[in-house]
Amino acid sequence: MKTYDVIVVGSGSGGEIVDAAVSHGMSVAWIDKGALGGTCLNVGCIPSKMIIHPADRIMEIVEAKKLGITVEIKDIDFQAIMQRVQRPIQESHEATKQGISHAKNLEYYNDVGYFINDYTLQVSGTEIKGEKIFLGSGARPLIPPIKGLDAVPYLTNENVFDVREKPDSMVIIGGGYIAVEFAHFFSAVGTNVTMFQRGNRLIPNAEPEISEVLQKQLMKRMQIYLNTEVLEVQKQGNSVTVKGKNNMTGKEIMVSAEKIFVAAGRKSNADLLKVENTGVRTNAQGYIVVNEYLETSKQNIWAFGDAIGKAMFKH
Repeated sequence: MKTYDVIVVGSGSGGEIVDAAVSHGMSVAWIDKGALGGTCLNVGCIPSKMIIHPADRIMEIVEAKKLGITVEIKDIDFQAIMQRVQRPIQESHEATKQGISHAKNLEYYNDVGYFINDYTLQVSGTEIKGEKIFLGSGARPLIPPIKGLDAVPYLTNENVFDVREKPDSMVIIGGGYIAVEFAHFFSAVGTNVTMFQRGNRLIPNAEPEISEVLQKQLMKRMQIYLNTEVLEVQKQGNSVTVKGKNNMTGKEIMVSAEKIFVAAGRKSNADLLKVENTGVRTNAQGYIVVNEYLETSKQNIWAFGDAIGKAMFKH
């Protein structure tokens, strides 16, 4: 068994703790099952804002006529937009890898780690123990139990940036900020977008007036079904048919599209860590419970970021 002063799970904000611990001469184990940089760098804040920027420019040009400006968009190079997103991500990966290779007393495990006992994890076939442990393990897309969904290919924020050809049509399941961001982007570049939101408004955690204005603007270029539960998904040839039902009227809605994008919420990665094996408590939704100092129910174990389900934004 290897023993460390500090174990950090997650390479998003966890990197700040790693940096501080290493600079103070501590021995550190750094664990992440995914790409270096966590959600924000790879599939969250940075790439999403890099596609929203050109979408904003497109809509400004489209709406310029109301300001007395006559302009025309001749072409939108979808592939170039998506490729541009990857450059800063790759540059950051290389810089972080360089830092890891030169750091003393730091071992990086690019694998799923999970607790097997108090303060003890199994990772890459090795048992490791930490005096202090920090869990910035993040979250992943919540995939709702919709009939037929597991039998069709669908997009989430984790694989959408791999798309290189613009879809002609898309159904987005969800109405939160991730769903709205991608609805804005894809509709701006020319995809026919339909949104299914089970709640009674978009971005339900925002002020109602903001939701109302947002919905009014987005409905100028896409179809939005509120109070609508998705019941079933079926693949038909090269398209996918989505069946929904209005919770208020009982009316059924059928929409066919080339792609489905699922943005129905988030799920903490705490279950992958098996935190119960080290005495860390989670709530009914699976998020790690912490106090105001980010302390968990187990002494010398802290948790932060998306893993605790508070403000699920990096900045």
